[in-house]
Amino acid sequence: MKSIYSTISICITLPILLLSAFFVLSHVTMRQEYLLEYDTKAEVALRKFPYPYRAALSICSDIDNTETLEEFLAINTFLNTTEMTSMGRGVGLDIGNSFFFFAPRSEAISYFNSPPEVAECIRKYIKSEQIDTLHSYGEKEDFTRANAVSSIKELKDSDLKIDVWVDHTRTPDNFGDDVTFGTGDQPDTKTYHADLTVDYGIKFVWLGRITTITGQSVPITSRSFTGIYDPDHPIESVRNIVKEFGKHVLAVFGNDKYEMHRKNDLVKISTLDDGQKVYEFMRFDNFWRGVAEGGNSKNLAYTISKKTLEKLKGNGGFMVVYTHLGQRNNPPEYIPKETQAALRNLAEEFRRGDIYITTTSKLLNYCVNHRYLKWSYETKDGETIITIEKIDDPVSGSYIPSLQQLRGITFYVPDTETTRIFVNNGEVTKVKKNGPDFMGRKSVTIP
Repeated sequence: MKSIYSTISICITLPILLLSAFFVLSHVTMRQEYLLEYDTKAEVALRKFPYPYRAALSICSDIDNTETLEEFLAINTFLNTTEMTSMGRGVGLDIGNSFFFFAPRSEAISYFNSPPEVAECIRKYIKSEQIDTLHSYGEKEDFTRANAVSSIKELKDSDLKIDVWVDHTRTPDNFGDDVTFGTGDQPDTKTYHADLTVDYGIKFVWLGRITTITGQSVPITSRSFTGIYDPDHPIESVRNIVKEFGKHVLAVFGNDKYEMHRKNDLVKISTLDDGQKVYEFMRFDNFWRGVAEGGNSKNLAYTISKKTLEKLKGNGGFMVVYTHLGQRNNPPEYIPKETQAALRNLAEEFRRGDIYITTTSKLLNYCVNHRYLKWSYETKDGETIITIEKIDDPVSGSYIPSLQQLRGITFYVPDTETTRIFVNNGEVTKVKKNGPDFMGRKSVTIP
């Protein structure tokens, strides 16, 4: 009986998908157009990624299920240092983590509900930029605006800067109301806090959007969907293709919930329910059994597999990977062995200069600053003069960037020895001069 229903479902669904495909593919940009940003003949051009990288990735881990400070420290030491750990030498990458203000002790460590040494550690890691995300205010069913006030006061009093917000599973203070279901941005509720939280400094928000397409901020093509296919798991991966394609179809026909899937963009400007504008970002999880089972430490090995990384390098995309590093399905190691191996391979991709690995905050800021950078150049007396005028940020407003905000910005130039960069009439005195990259072009980078 079950097989009969499946056959009927396919017979009904297939024609709809074929008709939808005809409409959607007319909106698809071909891969070759994307390659033009590297093949450009312009004498001076803004490179997509910091030299010499071909793609960029961050691992955005939710703090759920990280139940002890010992576990948190072990995971982050392995990720961010090359010290010897119980899992061998650390991989020495720049990978951030997240935190709660409120959570039951049996669920996760948190700022207010754990012993004082946890709060001290959280403060230390925020200042070192190894915690860069607030995973909502946390698991507190009776959350009110007063809890946000006390949390923000703690951040300000300790001079702690966080600009990334990630909704938690159906907690009342969430911003999203169509996937994660919260009322934190609805002024007529007791949980309203968006005005305070955004004013404090939250700039990037995750409202529950996840994609199985490898690489964001690159055009959608037929390969975007066929690349989801896994011959080791044919039935499940075909199902994932249908789901992802369905999201794209709905978005093309105007469905707001899946708007981010239409352009496959990493970041877009979104308006919260109280009218405030923020940058919404999308996360990636391509686990063959689905997101519900993929977002844990063990299955992170699949999500950042060699196969996935090859696809990412091939299309030159950004990617923010969704996971829970503290949810490991009870192996003896703090990070399962298969994921340790995948992280070591990821570190090799970084050290070879193929994939730029950094924290979620740094990656999102780089993406936005790069997108809205206003600059010009001129050739004068045998020199190439690049002038950075401003970042014309449609959310925060236009401003003259600091060198920290420009870190990693790279320009293709004809001659690195005769290139100078100016910001606000001041010359950038320390400029990294780069040899030819994988496209054979020389460049200069603001370190």
